[in-house]
Amino acid sequence: MNRSLLMNLGRGILLSIAVLTSPVQADSLARMTAALPDLTSPPQGDAHWIARSMRMNGLPMTLKAFQSRLEPDAVLAHYQSQLQSRSHHEARRSTNAPWQVLMLKSSDYFITVHARAVNRGSEGTILVSPALAPSSHRVQTEFPLPAGTRVVNLQQYDDAGIESEHISLTSTRTPFAELQAFSQRLIQHGWRVLDTRPAKETRRGYVLEAQRRTEQALLVIVPDATWPTVTAIVIAWKKS
Repeated sequence: MNRSLLMNLGRGILLSIAVLTSPVQADSLARMTAALPDLTSPPQGDAHWIARSMRMNGLPMTLKAFQSRLEPDAVLAHYQSQLQSRSHHEARRSTNAPWQVLMLKSSDYFITVHARAVNRGSEGTILVSPALAPSSHRVQTEFPLPAGTRVVNLQQYDDAGIESEHISLTSTRTPFAELQAFSQRLIQHGWRVLDTRPAKETRRGYVLEAQRRTEQALLVIVPDATWPTVTAIVIAWKKS
């Protein structure tokens, strides 16, 4: 599984989003995220982009990672003071150990800052998204999925014109049955299966690689660690 800072924060980010807003579909992801505020690096530290333009379960956003020699509380206090001095923001502070969380909402956007203590200071992420009105919206992907699979998390990226998706799914079929179902489904949609092999670190798991013209897909199909009767599927899809 992806052990990056982004994935470690996934559950906390989604909970923060649920508190403050609901997602809707936008016509232009890049145009919408380009209009969002870009927070500067924290004092005594620096920040870098994880994603300049992405969707998490349909919600447009930008995401940065940062590090600072300041303690987490001081970093959050800096951003809260900086933003509230410019205009009115609704602010909320919470703790989800080991993370301290700051949520700031204006009429146009909301910002979520996660920070945790590390040696010589702190590290964390800055998430910025439009403050959108609630709307009926279905998380959808165009990737060819076999019937019976269920999307549980969809991350869509558009950085410098390179589109990609990271799709997490579940199924009640066995990993081997899903491997066969995905192979057949991809071939039906004009894909070429390049390789199928056992997953190295997971018993009864499989890896599938496929290509269609310039598109590339890597699928990892493994038994769910929590529910033995459930299969977990992760798809990394480079669309362009």
